[in-house]
Amino acid sequence: MQELALTAIGRDRPGIVAGVTGVLFKLGCNLSDCSMTRLSGQFAMIMLIEAPDEVTATSLEDSLASASSELGLTVTVTTASGTSEDDLDARLYVISLYGSDHPGIVYKITTELAGQGVNIADLLSREAGGIYTVILEVELPPNLDPGALAARLRSMAAEVGVEVNLRTADPDAL
Repeated sequence: MQELALTAIGRDRPGIVAGVTGVLFKLGCNLSDCSMTRLSGQFAMIMLIEAPDEVTATSLEDSLASASSELGLTVTVTTASGTSEDDLDARLYVISLYGSDHPGIVYKITTELAGQGVNIADLLSREAGGIYTVILEVELPPNLDPGALAARLRSMAAEVGVEVNLRTADPDAL
């Protein structure tokens, strides 16, 4: 077995997930991890797939050509690199930001995180009722003090005009 990464994007409509996973099932592939979302009528997904050795990135893309054309998707398949040793040592945290929406919030906070060696595993942002919310799932490197990071984020948040919270991720929650 090998691990492949599949990305697909297109106009949202019923049947996208069924169409793509149907092809995967017929080829003997197993869906090991995925993330899917809809933004303003566009659907995007990324999947990590365990594929039999005879299913290559190119052959999987070819097998998906008919379904992706029918569903109006742009699909890309690559060989996944797998988990690194750094991933195993990372500590999972959640950062929540709340405030009035204006340009630069995500840029400034993520620039600070990158400078601290923090990896962003997931980011979700929404604006509702005049409140802009950003939720980041992050991986802290082993040598980074969470308290020091929280203090730095609070300082950055004050400059940007948002509230911020850093907490340990609940490993039992999905």
